[in-house]
Amino acid sequence: MKKYAGILLHISSLSNSSIGTLGAEAYEFVNFLSKSKQHLWQVLPLNPTSYGDSPYQSPCTFAFNPYFISLDLLVKDGLLDSYDKTLLGSGIDYYMLFKNKMKILKTCYKNMYKVKRQYEKFKNDNRSWLTDYAVFTLLKERFDYKPWYEWKEFKKYKKSEINNFVNNNYSKVDEIRFIQYLFYYQWSNLKKYANKLGVKIIGDIPIYVAYDSVDCWKNPEIFELDKDLKPINVAGCPPDYFSSYGQLWGNPLYKWDYLKKTNYAWWVERIKEVSKTYDIIRIDHFRAFAGYFKIPFGKHPKDGKWVKGPGIDLFNEINKHVKCEIIAENLGFLDDSVHELLAETGYSGMNVMQFEFGPKEEFKAGYEYNNVLYTGTHDNENLVSWYKNLDEVTLKRVNKTCGLKSNSKDINLKLIDACMKQKCKYVIVPIQDYLGLTDARMNVPSEIGKNWLYQMKYTDLTKKLSNTIKKLTETNKRG
Repeated sequence: MKKYAGILLHISSLSNSSIGTLGAEAYEFVNFLSKSKQHLWQVLPLNPTSYGDSPYQSPCTFAFNPYFISLDLLVKDGLLDSYDKTLLGSGIDYYMLFKNKMKILKTCYKNMYKVKRQYEKFKNDNRSWLTDYAVFTLLKERFDYKPWYEWKEFKKYKKSEINNFVNNNYSKVDEIRFIQYLFYYQWSNLKKYANKLGVKIIGDIPIYVAYDSVDCWKNPEIFELDKDLKPINVAGCPPDYFSSYGQLWGNPLYKWDYLKKTNYAWWVERIKEVSKTYDIIRIDHFRAFAGYFKIPFGKHPKDGKWVKGPGIDLFNEINKHVKCEIIAENLGFLDDSVHELLAETGYSGMNVMQFEFGPKEEFKAGYEYNNVLYTGTHDNENLVSWYKNLDEVTLKRVNKTCGLKSNSKDINLKLIDACMKQKCKYVIVPIQDYLGLTDARMNVPSEIGKNWLYQMKYTDLTKKLSNTIKKLTETNKRG
């Protein structure tokens, strides 16, 4: 059975004078993957971001992030006349992007006639969410970016009011819709290019949506909200070994009983749409489909409790309508119900090397084939940092298992090699781990203001690195 390898890198982290885009830097990275014999590129969610800049707390689960649109490609394609690069800031500057990039993109609308036929098809194909997203975006602007549940008007979604708003603000609504098209056509071209070179795209979707989102505003009936549209219960995790407080994510929970009566229509549509965007889908926090942690709104995580999830019923319904490869992020507190659900679905599960050396555990001699192994995820320390911070007992265990000495050179590559040797069909490595970085973490959960800022240097994708990755991959008979 064939085994493959890939690299984890978000679009934002591609080298650029501003944030990474779907332009030349993305194509350069696809070429790098191909030359390095990598068949998988995992990106994180491509949805728009809001306060905190996390793609896992998006204002719309169906829309795309306009920050990733390449302005250079738009100029080349005659859809943008010109732009001032200084308006985008230096490096990843979310404030400057928020302040200026949308303004630049809106100027493209006057050139819409050049792609009118393609744009009209895009609008028709995405009518279930596109206009609502555009209206939501404009209403956020009108109400000083306050969350929808604090609006004086339009707080309750009414189709007649939305239609009137569109009729009275048609050009502004259409500008936002057109910007979504600009992402779509650039992404479609990039994905086709990657697929042609044998590279498949793995994309993430969060299980939950943000409270301040189009999804919650438009579909309050599928979430645990009261008559005033306030959350009744929210998502999180109980106190554990890693956090004595627990975790309070604050996302509204689904009304699974109601969704079941609709044959899980919202979820079916979500997976159907995402399957058009990616070759492989990784669903975050899969364990919540077996059982999820419910915290009363305004309470401490210790006041929460575990509740049974929708289980296999949901995925049986999805499979009636969508055929796609799914990776289940089965990390965290796992019980028999999670293992049973994963087995029933047949999806690939996950292991993370950094979690495989507990007090009484050693790195397994081999995993099941239907599995995905990561050196780390976007939420983990960089691999070298993790290694340097190990306690003495665990360090000895890691060294023994992976054939290392504490003064070994290229520790990162030896640890990656230990992963490559496993039986699992996919091994995925964040680019920071291949580069041996120690202070380039993508995300520290529960922190705001310091995350989603990692960006490659222009000089990182060297021929030497490509040859190193290629050798590691081919030596371990992957690809």
